Amino acid sequence: MKRTLLLLLRGLTLRCPNCGGGGLFATWFRLKPACPTCGLPLDREEGEDYFLGGMMFNIVLSELVYAACIVAWIMATWPDPPWDLLEYVGVPFMIVAPILFYPLSKTIWLAFDVLFRPVRPEELRPTGRRA
Repeated sequence: MKRTLLLLLRGLTLRCPNCGGGGLFATWFRLKPACPTCGLPLDREEGEDYFLGGMMFNIVLSELVYAACIVAWIMATWPDPPWDLLEYVGVPFMIVAPILFYPLSKTIWLAFDVLFRPVRPEELRPTGRRA
């Protein structure tokens, strides 16, 4: 349980689930090939479709956050919720939210992968830098 929480926390903070090192992203939408600290390959040898689960997680996370916000907003403004305003705010949110959550979905997916398929020593590549 402690290891699960540690991996999840590292994923939530956009850090490498193996070592906790940062700097995993080259750009907002692109991971570096490997962790700059421990050398863990960030695609885990699965090829181009490795992050399909991460993309699905991104969609689910966006929808859950949207649903929670809508429910809270309706409850706060009950008995007369601003239905039109909810619609005008909700549609742009559902467009922007997956973009905002994109890096988070990748690191959390990587954390789940490391949880279920622990890192083997032969996966790590020397980087010349240690944490």
